[in-house]
Amino acid sequence: MFTTDAPALALNFLRTAQNYIEPGIYARQYPDFQYRELVPVDNSAPDWTTAIDFFSMGDDVGQAREVSADGDDIPFVDFKLDSGNSRVFMAGIGYRYNLQELAHAQAYGIRLESDRADAARRKYELFVDNVAFLGRPKLGMTGLLNATNVTALTAANGASGTATWTTKTADEILADVNSVLSVIFTASNGIEQANTVLLDQDRYALIATKRLDATMTTTVLEHIQRANIYTQRTGLPLTIRAVFGLETAGAGSTHRLAAYRRSPDVVKIHIPMPLRWLQAEQRLLKFEVPGIFRLGSVEIRRPGAVRYLDGI
Repeated sequence: MFTTDAPALALNFLRTAQNYIEPGIYARQYPDFQYRELVPVDNSAPDWTTAIDFFSMGDDVGQAREVSADGDDIPFVDFKLDSGNSRVFMAGIGYRYNLQELAHAQAYGIRLESDRADAARRKYELFVDNVAFLGRPKLGMTGLLNATNVTALTAANGASGTATWTTKTADEILADVNSVLSVIFTASNGIEQANTVLLDQDRYALIATKRLDATMTTTVLEHIQRANIYTQRTGLPLTIRAVFGLETAGAGSTHRLAAYRRSPDVVKIHIPMPLRWLQAEQRLLKFEVPGIFRLGSVEIRRPGAVRYLDGI
């Protein structure tokens, strides 16, 4: 039977349900969002900070040399520094129920499912994923794939007379990848080595399915993973991933390749406050669970360890 305190009972019921819904949502992994793997996350800033000051470091300056036993001319290393500031902004996402479904669930002992909370968490992950890779243009923020302090190279034309990978041979595609890796290594005097290459979905699918020739099963992707100069130099595998956002990121809206050393001292995204659920509250016949989070832009601290290749 409907009672006058049904809204209060429904609100208490929902608040109790939060105790078992949200821990499961926090613990759940969302592997289809790649920012956690490809962009180191920094949660160290205070929750309510409004800006994060940082330094963008160029090439190392200085080198070791011989000194005498009683010398006072020890050489010191230094960096070329450019200061920067990342504004932290707040965003939100939530989920809700209406009075009827909460009262019905409580009356019949039906446990509330986590579908809505899970959907809200996925929207949070999607938002952060987009900010990590592409920034937030409306706020003047760039991401890993379109940072203004990263040098963009232009792919060389192949034998066909064009630079696009759809017209290039396997060796020409490999040469493009190695040219970017080489530039990062040589321009930093051997200090920086990119260990990660990002491609758009189309170019990744191309090299993942294109065979070296009609008689072989080896794909261009496998060929690159074996013959790239990073692996040849270090014996370590080169990470090659497909992400969204590179399809038109290059000059003239062309396909872009991004290569970088995946490390927090090179690139990171600041998330002072990951998604936090607030207490459920009533608004007329609806019962809402708001969620808030605070994050800043991607910080590329060592632009020399990152390069783009446009026109592929």
